[in-house]
Amino acid sequence: MLKRNLNLNLIPLEDALFKYFSKLEGLLKPGCEEISIKECLDRITLTPVYAKINSPHYNASAMDGIAVRSIVTNCACESNPIELKMNIDFINVNTGDPVRHPYDAVIMAEDLIEHNENFVKIIKSAMTMQHVRPIGENIKAKEVILPEKHKIRPIDINVLLSGGIRHVNVFSKPKVAILPTGNEIIEISALQEGEEPKEGVIIDSNSRMYEALVKQAGAIGKCFAPIPDDYNILKDIILKAANEFDMVLINAGSSAGTEDFTVQVLREIGEVIVHGVAVKPGKPVILAIVNGKPVIGTPGYPVSAYLSFVTFAAPVLSVLTGNKEKTARKIEAVLSEKITSSVNLREYIRVKLEHVNGKLTAFPLVRNSSVAMSLVKADGFCIIERGCEKKEKGETVIIELIN
Repeated sequence: MLKRNLNLNLIPLEDALFKYFSKLEGLLKPGCEEISIKECLDRITLTPVYAKINSPHYNASAMDGIAVRSIVTNCACESNPIELKMNIDFINVNTGDPVRHPYDAVIMAEDLIEHNENFVKIIKSAMTMQHVRPIGENIKAKEVILPEKHKIRPIDINVLLSGGIRHVNVFSKPKVAILPTGNEIIEISALQEGEEPKEGVIIDSNSRMYEALVKQAGAIGKCFAPIPDDYNILKDIILKAANEFDMVLINAGSSAGTEDFTVQVLREIGEVIVHGVAVKPGKPVILAIVNGKPVIGTPGYPVSAYLSFVTFAAPVLSVLTGNKEKTARKIEAVLSEKITSSVNLREYIRVKLEHVNGKLTAFPLVRNSSVAMSLVKADGFCIIERGCEKKEKGETVIIELIN
């Protein structure tokens, strides 16, 4: 009979991340794929992209008007208008037309005094290359258009095409296996429309949240059917997933229940680097490696599951996808009430922000990690660091806004 996991060795968050990423060093190997420009929006460049052609690749008129030989315009002024002859001193051009020898400047149509099929009169001289876009003004062949690890934006697509690029090398999207566990878990598709689950049965909602978070991170999530609390079944599925996927997320089964087998399975088939982190919610998180792949076991309560992903899975995916980790936006607010916390834990207090009497005020929400709606209602987290037991009413605190 397997023992309960009653005594978690809770280590500080910074130590947990350091230990895990030290073990993962050399194992996280991003993939590469070549894709067409049509598919490249929001993808991450794996290598620098170099222009193949100049843009523009010829001297181009920047205005509608006439292309002239600038030398014959030198003396033009209001007191000395100059008459130019068509096809000798000038030709008509529109924006984007080539400006070829012997013509070396453009005069805008609105600066012409008289204009007919054969002659034009001007009262201002033109400088060499006036209103002419020179070869390579926008892009020079062989120059770096985009650096490595750059997220491709719509304007970047414009520049890529202008530089003659048809395909780019990008980070391939890693595949993430999402494994929900528990005899009580069912997919919503098992119910009729509007049907309420039986007592003791829980709809699997965390998996689809994880799938969405994985997609936002630039990867591809695959949700498995709920896995029963059976040691051998769980072991077989984790092994298969670790062989076929780049990363594995196991939801629930990481704590002290009689059927929480995840950590024992991971110790048998791989290496458990961390089991238990001094954070709340999310203490019983498991950070492991199986078959050279990162495997993370997260608590089943939705707030704990969410924070475990953001804290531990997101940084791993950042390496695999090339996406930069999102930096939390922070803002100051005053607390509406006193908050107490365990001195041994880093606690994430969900708060709602409102302006009260001209001050941005943080109102703490319910702290149960089972209440997903507290995350929906929250604007951010007031983080109580380890070693701090309380924050007083009216105290100014830093709020990490939820992205």
